[in-house]
Amino acid sequence: MALTAQTPKIRDLVTLVQKYYDGIVKHSLVSTLDTGLVVRSMTGIKIDLLSCGSEGGYLQLARLVNTGNLKMVIFLHDPLLCLDGPGIIEFLGSCNMQNIPFANNMNTAEFVLHRFLEKEMAISWRCPEARPERNLIYV
Repeated sequence: MALTAQTPKIRDLVTLVQKYYDGIVKHSLVSTLDTGLVVRSMTGIKIDLLSCGSEGGYLQLARLVNTGNLKMVIFLHDPLLCLDGPGIIEFLGSCNMQNIPFANNMNTAEFVLHRFLEKEMAISWRCPEARPERNLIYV
């Protein structure tokens, strides 16, 4: 699972990790350097660090997506900032091409994370009520 954020949204990412800590901590986590250092220091969670996003970290994330090493991505984006940094477009494109769940704001992040962890619990507990057809959401 990749956890990253543009600088103005790092505090929101920390809040998200704190809220879902018990579920997130069971997974291999990766982040760009600056974001990962803040998340690690404020939550104590184990997270592998890549380069800074602007120094190739987003390209490293894209490579992880393209090689099947990420199940989901949370990239909290500040809508007041451009998405033209080095590797960001490639990273977003990789997630789309590989059909990886990608959340770029808090509401979507909570929804995707909640569903990801809920599905995982149902599978691990072999809950008879955990039938995918009962979890459909019509939009």
